[in-house]
Amino acid sequence: MRAKILFIAYLAVSLFAVQAQESNEKGIKFFEGTFEEGLALAQKEQKLLFVDFYAQWCGPCKRMAKTVFTQEKVGAYFNDKFINMKLDAEAEQNKAIAEKYKVEAFPTLGFFKPDGTPIAINTGSMGAEALIEAAKIAAGEAIGFEELYNMHRKDKNNLELQQQLLRQAPSFLSTQEGIDADKWIVRIRKLYRSYIEAKKGPALINAQDYIIISALGRTEEEGVSEMVEFMVANLPQWKEAVGDAVAYYIIEHNDNTMTRLVKEGDATYKTYLERIKTDYKGAYDVVTETSISPYEKSKLYYDAIYTLYKHKEPDTYISLMKEYFQKLGDEALSSDYGRVAQELYYATGDKLKPEHHRQAIEWIKIALKSEESVMDKANFMVMIGDSYKNMKEYVEARKYYNQAFAESLQMVDMPTAQQMIQYAIQMKLQELELLER
Repeated sequence: MRAKILFIAYLAVSLFAVQAQESNEKGIKFFEGTFEEGLALAQKEQKLLFVDFYAQWCGPCKRMAKTVFTQEKVGAYFNDKFINMKLDAEAEQNKAIAEKYKVEAFPTLGFFKPDGTPIAINTGSMGAEALIEAAKIAAGEAIGFEELYNMHRKDKNNLELQQQLLRQAPSFLSTQEGIDADKWIVRIRKLYRSYIEAKKGPALINAQDYIIISALGRTEEEGVSEMVEFMVANLPQWKEAVGDAVAYYIIEHNDNTMTRLVKEGDATYKTYLERIKTDYKGAYDVVTETSISPYEKSKLYYDAIYTLYKHKEPDTYISLMKEYFQKLGDEALSSDYGRVAQELYYATGDKLKPEHHRQAIEWIKIALKSEESVMDKANFMVMIGDSYKNMKEYVEARKYYNQAFAESLQMVDMPTAQQMIQYAIQMKLQELELLER
């Protein structure tokens, strides 16, 4: 998850207090201080440094703090082997450290030598067993990735060894840069393909291999499609092994496929739409919609997007989307409104009439009510400004451009994106000045 919102100061204080209480005597004991002070203490006590980079808004961070870090077996290992720290990666004093180690999602769990050299940077939440396994690898008590790879080269048919490598691959790749990263990506992709091919069958249906598939198997369309078909054909066994996660994997792939096809104006999206009622039904049954079925919801949405991109008919699109939101009712999310408005802009752009712009503005204003991403808020405001500019309502356009610029000032943790957005807004304001003369 990316950084979403900056909370006010008292919330930061209260959250820190809650997290401190959650790390009870049986769990991990966290050192309070700066990153540099943590490294100094690690050097003094001849230990490694473990850092939980979190964000105040991050739900998985809070769950780990409450349910994983507090476990006795986790505390016993980490307190013995590491100096442990929790750092709010969005706090001003920690931003340089977060940027240095490329902390962009939360939680990020880092293991460091006392000189600050990263041993492993793990993105995403972990259960207790996985966290202890990662810690043992960092501490040298379990075999690390490069050593495992050398063992694999000498025993290339050892599937258990390959599984260990692929489980560690995402964490290992996070510490690589430049040419080294490119080299290892090629090796890992090749290993992943051969591993899946060797195990594809009942032996592949287990929780450990699902983690590997979920982490590494999304990069090639053909490979993902083949895996999805395998999952569909063995869905009861997969659900018994990993629960509903496999169903959502199938749904995500089907939705991505339909999205790509409708935007290409390819009517074969209807084949995938019909599969929601047939061989994909077992997966879509995990979606509990009370007012509209997954098939009906998808049909309304993708038929509308297809009409827009294929025939450039905003009137039909708006009519279909109004029906879509009417049937969704209270189940419609603010993000749904924003996405629908964005598609209208992307597909038709300057061809929109005033009535189309006003409908897009209405949808975006609904989206803004609960949007948390500062960048998305700024972009939505720019879109509203563009609509008012196209309708020659320059006062309103200027108001929303200025609001977007003010929103972008909060993007201090994303300097490159901030500069790009601010430059674009400044260009739009200059264009507006010319139009107003």
